[in-house]
Amino acid sequence: MVYNTLLYQVKDGVLTVTINRPKTYNALSTETKLELADAFKAADNDQNVRAIVITGAGNKAFCSGQDLNESQNVDEDTARKWVDEFDQLYRVIRSIKKPIIASVNGFSTGSGLQLALLADIRISSDEAKYGMTEIDVGLACIIGTTMFWEIMGKSRTTDMILTGKLISAEVAEKYGLVTRVVPSMNLKEETDKLATELAQKPPIALASNKEWFKSLSDENFNSCMIFATEAHTRGYGAGEPQRMMEAFFEKRKTI
Repeated sequence: MVYNTLLYQVKDGVLTVTINRPKTYNALSTETKLELADAFKAADNDQNVRAIVITGAGNKAFCSGQDLNESQNVDEDTARKWVDEFDQLYRVIRSIKKPIIASVNGFSTGSGLQLALLADIRISSDEAKYGMTEIDVGLACIIGTTMFWEIMGKSRTTDMILTGKLISAEVAEKYGLVTRVVPSMNLKEETDKLATELAQKPPIALASNKEWFKSLSDENFNSCMIFATEAHTRGYGAGEPQRMMEAFFEKRKTI
């Protein structure tokens, strides 16, 4: 499979999908979201693929989240379409019957962290950083809040969502956002070992487990997507994200 923004590599029953936009810290453009959805669908239908790894190119970022070069141009009329892009991608990933590992090699923020949280198991470099930073560019974090709430509960979720702070891999493990932290130099080796182990598990049992995992969170997921559309339409209608993103880009010019 050949993509413009992804690398798609299958070896010994394991597919590695690499977001290949290092200059943007592997941010999620519309094209990247569409290609990720296509790659996951292809993998789920490929009998040669028994496990899936998702990671980011380079050593700085797993995925920095939404590409702000695109989202600064969203407005009240296009907010629904923008949310739908995430809805469609996330529903594809949630439907995959094969085990998914997020191999987090650097910054994992905003929708990039949501992408990692959609994986079944997250293995992290000890140098990775985590956060839902949407508040700092004027965006409500409805989907991220829903995912955090299931894992961390009210207090930690509220703190991280309202402040937009970043946390270390060590703290992320303590909070339950990741389950394994390894030295950066060992991340690929440990990821490959875990993926090989999962690829050897019985596929029907794996698929049944994953189907049940999904069912346990379906109601919250559906509700959050409805409210996310309302919240982002309201925000973009007021012009708040546009102003915050403009200030963000102006500040970055001076750095």
